Amino acid sequence: MDYKSIEGIINGLQKVLSVKTPTPPIPTPLIILGSQNRSGLSPTKIASRIISRKAEAGLPVGNLPSGGVSPEEIMWRIVVEEIIKALQEEAIISVGIPPGTTVVAAGTSPSGPVSTVGSTITMTKGYGVIQ
Repeated sequence: MDYKSIEGIINGLQKVLSVKTPTPPIPTPLIILGSQNRSGLSPTKIASRIISRKAEAGLPVGNLPSGGVSPEEIMWRIVVEEIIKALQEEAIISVGIPPGTTVVAAGTSPSGPVSTVGSTITMTKGYGVIQ
């Protein structure tokens, strides 16, 4: 590597930035605290934001000169709808279960039926459905 030229520095930076690092799992307390404030996925909102940013790339935004809706914008809406559908139907979501969750159990003993009520004392992991 030749770090005396700008090309050498750029090549070095590109190599450093291309190194793949594993994504660490989200800590359970962050899942518990942060997930309640989310609104959920909206294909319409996502597609609208993508379409509105087309101008940043120098692409035309809005209706065609004829007044018709742009087929590209229709396609963006379809693409986003399909991505959201795949996420909702195929994704696996890890959730955090906070300590203090009520637990009710029933069972039997030599003296007869037994029921208990208690609460969890540790955080644990569960699974959910993306919305």
